[in-house]
Order: sequence, then C-alpha cells, then structure tokens
Amino acid sequence: MHMSTNVGLRNEIEKLNREWMESYVRRDVGFLERYLAQDYTSTFPDGAVLDKKGEIESLQSGAIALTEMTPTEMNVRLYGTTAVITGQSTIKAKVNGQEVGRGYRFMDVWARQDDQWQAVASQVTRITHGREEVAS
Repeated sequence: MHMSTNVGLRNEIEKLNREWMESYVRRDVGFLERYLAQDYTSTFPDGAVLDKKGEIESLQSGAIALTEMTPTEMNVRLYGTTAVITGQSTIKAKVNGQEVGRGYRFMDVWARQDDQWQAVASQVTRITHGREEVAS
C-alpha cells in the first residue's frame, strides 16, 4: 500500500471514530445503524457486553446521557481491510441527573465490508490510577 494512501486511510478512520464518539453525545442512532456491523460487540468497563441492537437500545433509552466523549489520544493501525484504534478519552455523562466524568482507555476495531468501514468491536476500560475523576 502506498504511504500517502495509508495516511489517507488512517485519517478517514480517525475521522469516523471521532464522529462515532460524537454520535453518542448527539444520540445519533442513525450513525450507529449505518456504521456498526451486524455482528458488532461492545465491552464496557463493568464487564457488560452489548451487541448492535443492545448498543442502540441503550442510547435510545436515555438512562445514561453522555454530555462529552472527547478523545485525548488516538492511535490508528491498519492491517489490510482492518483498522485497530487504541487511545484515551474523557467521558462525561449525566446519570440520574448527576454529572459524572472520568478518563478511559479504549480499543475500537473497524473492518472494511461491502465498500464501507464498519465498527466491529469496542472495549472501554476505566483509568483508575490517579486520573479517575475529571473536573466538570
């Protein structure tokens, strides 16, 4: 793969991943419908695992309303038609009316399927060593 193509693909994936994060704040179910693979799996900091349907239902319910999901670090690695993104983000949410914010590490996996990038897996882990709480 030509180096400039590689950089272009990395930028495309990074942009998609940022839009994905923003879609949770905007509660943009359409983005999830379009870009989560049919067999998508998400693993949360508490160990809960959701598929595409569960992820969308979770966003629609509004039980937890994300007010911010900002990546502070993002590293995109390409492996043919697969991209692995590792990074760190600040996530703020309103849970039962209370503002909560924390730092998290994440890993997202995208795969090129039917001429479109789709998220196939995501894992989020809470950072607990000295940076757990983030000022509101």
